[in-house]
Amino acid sequence: MLKLAVFDLDGTLKAERDPYIYLHRRLGTLEAAEAFTAQGLSGEIPYEEWLRLDTGLWTGQPRRLLRRHLAENPYLPGAVGTVAALRAAGVTVAIISSGLLLHAEMVAEELGIGPVLANEMGFDGVGEEARVNGHVRAHVPYGDKQTVLTRLQEELGVTPAETLAAGDTRSDLGLFRRAAVAVAVQPDHPDVARAAHIVLADGDLRPLLGRLHQVAPSLWSA
Repeated sequence: MLKLAVFDLDGTLKAERDPYIYLHRRLGTLEAAEAFTAQGLSGEIPYEEWLRLDTGLWTGQPRRLLRRHLAENPYLPGAVGTVAALRAAGVTVAIISSGLLLHAEMVAEELGIGPVLANEMGFDGVGEEARVNGHVRAHVPYGDKQTVLTRLQEELGVTPAETLAAGDTRSDLGLFRRAAVAVAVQPDHPDVARAAHIVLADGDLRPLLGRLHQVAPSLWSA
């Protein structure tokens, strides 16, 4: 039976596909971020340095403001119900995201998800008035989710044959390689759709569990 369901966050559970661009738009820092985006995507800048430069544009912003913007990013249709159904069936639901730990922890608290693995921004101070300080820790480097999921499976004592993985971009292909069932949610590239066992092209998660029963009845019979 299915024991672990791993979801990417942005574009998979939440509507906005890129949390950094989303916050840059909200905070008025998008143009400044574009100065080093190409170098980051090409690998010319090491990932953690790119993350530091990117989130460093928000230095001094209060946690409450970032949380407010992130809360206004809606869930995809069916996301909340799908997570609830998986949890009710005894499945561990996890998030592995190259996005922000701040956001992933908000979603985890709302939906009862755990474990949660994402990238961490530093704050000075405590509570909602704590301010972004420009420090980062890259727990989930872009393009290396396979390593992160492998480590999580080992910690939980779960095999790939007992795992479902859901994502929307090529950065999630590493998750797909470590799962018996791969789910592409509104995939942004043909490679993502081709690598998946289930494709939810319109970004609606409500059909997921029924489709899972069809393609892998031994994994999901609830």
